Parts: sequence; C-alpha cells; structure tokens
Amino acid sequence: MSARLLVVTGAAGVAVLALCSLAALGGSPSQASSDGWAGWTGEVDTAAVSDKDAMTPDDAVAVRLLARSAEAAGSVGYSGRVTAEDSSGLVTTTLVHAPGLGTVTTVVSDSLREPVFAPDGRSGSFADEGRQLDLLRINYRVLRQADLDTGIAGRPAEAVVAVGSDGATAARYWLDAETGLLLRKELVDADGAVRVRSGFDQLSLTFDPAVVAKAETSQVADAWGAELDEAGLRAARLAGCDCPDSLPGGLTLVETRRAPAGAVGAVPVVHQLFSDGLVSASLFTLQGSLTEADTEGLRARGFALTDLDGLSAWVRGGKSSASSATVVWECDDDVLTLVADDALQPLAVAQAVLSALPPTRPTEDGSFLGRVARGWDRLTGGGA
Repeated sequence: MSARLLVVTGAAGVAVLALCSLAALGGSPSQASSDGWAGWTGEVDTAAVSDKDAMTPDDAVAVRLLARSAEAAGSVGYSGRVTAEDSSGLVTTTLVHAPGLGTVTTVVSDSLREPVFAPDGRSGSFADEGRQLDLLRINYRVLRQADLDTGIAGRPAEAVVAVGSDGATAARYWLDAETGLLLRKELVDADGAVRVRSGFDQLSLTFDPAVVAKAETSQVADAWGAELDEAGLRAARLAGCDCPDSLPGGLTLVETRRAPAGAVGAVPVVHQLFSDGLVSASLFTLQGSLTEADTEGLRARGFALTDLDGLSAWVRGGKSSASSATVVWECDDDVLTLVADDALQPLAVAQAVLSALPPTRPTEDGSFLGRVARGWDRLTGGGA
C-alpha cells in the first residue's frame, strides 16, 4: 500500500511515513533500452490504446497524461476522501489540499485522529502520489489502455498501465479527465490479481482555506526540514553515514533529509528516500548500536528477529502479501532502518538492501532503537 503518510494501512507505514517526503521529480520520458528503443518520435501507436499484445515499449499518450498528472498534484486544489487497502486491512483518510501551500490529512477511524499538515510534496499522502509519476515513466513502460476508462468518485477517469521488464502489468492508474489528478492506483501481481488499491471515493475541486491555515499553525516544528544538498551529503558521509546514491532493484535517490540531534534521538538522523516510481524505500541512518533494552522495545512494537537469506535483522510486516515492511539492523557503527513500501514483495526489497549493506554483528548485540522508536512515536502521535 502507499507509503504516504496515514494512507498506509500497515502499522510500519504510519510510524515512519510522517518522516518521508517526495521531491518534485523531473526527467525525460524514457531512456534508450536494451531492446534498442531510443524514445518517441511523436507518433502515437493506435494499437497500443486497446490491444495489450500490440503495445509498444511506451505510449506517447500515456507519457503526456502522466506528465500532466504530476503537474496537477501541485497545482490543483481539492478536498476528498481516500481509501487504501491491502491484505493488512483498509484505512480511510480525508484530504484537504491547497496548491502551493500543503495538505491536511486526517485518518478516519473509531476515534478520529488529529489533522496533520505538511507542505507540498511532504505530506506523504495520496495528494503527493502524482509526484512519483515522472519516475514511473522513466523506469517502466507506460501505456494508455482506454478500455479500462471508468468513473471514479463521480468523475470520468482515463487509464494508464505500467508494464515491467517482464512484459507483465505492474500497476494501473486512473487520472481525472478534466484536471489530470491521480484518482486511483492499483498494484498488480504476476497473476494479474490486485494486491494493493488506493484512491478517492469522494472528491470535490473545492477546499476550505481556513482548515489548511488552522492545521498549519497548530503543527509542531518539522524535525525533517533540513534537506541535504550534495555538500551536505558529502559532509554526512565524512561523518560516517553510508548515504548511498541508489539501492538495489533500480531504486534511485530522490531526497535526503536530516533530523538534528534531540529531534528523534541523541544524535542526528539521516533519512534518504528512494523510488523507481512504483516501489518506495526510506532508509534511516543513526550512529550507535542496539542494546538489550532496544531489542526488547522492538519486540514490544511487533518486530521479530528474522533470517533473510542468511542475514539477521528485526522485521515487522511484509508477510501475507502486505505491501510494506520495516527492517532494522546494525551495519558497522550505525543502526539502519529500512521501510519498503508499495512493493508486492517488500521482504525481497529488504533482502537486497541487506545484501548491499550487510549486518556486521548479531542484531541482539549492541543501543539506540528504543529511543528512536519513542521519538517516532512523538513525531507521529504513537500507535505505530
């Protein structure tokens, strides 16, 4: 399910995704691929509109629709209700989005949670999903599939599919015909079954500015407001953070931020967001080690010491076709926390990352994660 703030149903997502953010992404529609395709000439393959077997490596119509949707994510104001569902359950949220300002997200549950405000691109909610679409059209073959067009939340929607390197559909998107807003997203497994679905069931192109202003003024200071540029990344690496430029599986670095000492734990925490446009992964790096008290705190929060292809780490989620997982382990002198999200096999993503950044001593040895988890609870309101 979506790793965006409070839209995710899994417990792992809610704890960390308040910390995640998405940059406005740019780039060309595609790059030359191994099959010799070097980009569009401007002609549209009409067969690709409805005949999947005849689909070409990319479809200019889909590229144009996704580019429009990515722009709409930051320029169209609205209010609405979003439902998100995977095997772990269903969560409903309300969104109020003010373009150029930010988004107010509220989880609808038995006890209504307090609204959460975040600036544009930082809400982690469905409001920022459109910002992933530029990466999607670079890393996947995106195709217009008109026979899937339908009405969503009372609005006509145009369908675009993302096809993986194996030629199978990996995801389906429905974009508002009038504005380009992303209305619904589905992740599809190898058998064609929908494993993750999120989208609007109510939408209005109006919003109350007073709601946004009130939520903004009531927010605590953003602990992750410090974005690291190239110079900041170099400094973090000199201070001992691996801060990789990419993760296995084609996940490229989107953004790096840092929380200062005292915001989450006793030392600064570096947060890196990676994505391929479909799968997202957040990597948190903290200097220190795990004590016995920390590991007990992990157990209390639902983590289990797990063997991932011979590598030991603390894991929560990722089973029974859930689309997110949180994995904690020690690597050299750091505690690393990975949140893999929107992945049909999040533990496979985690396993690949562990292989690239392997644990260097038993996870139960060690001093830090209990304080970090408590810090996340303070930042996200607990309950994760």
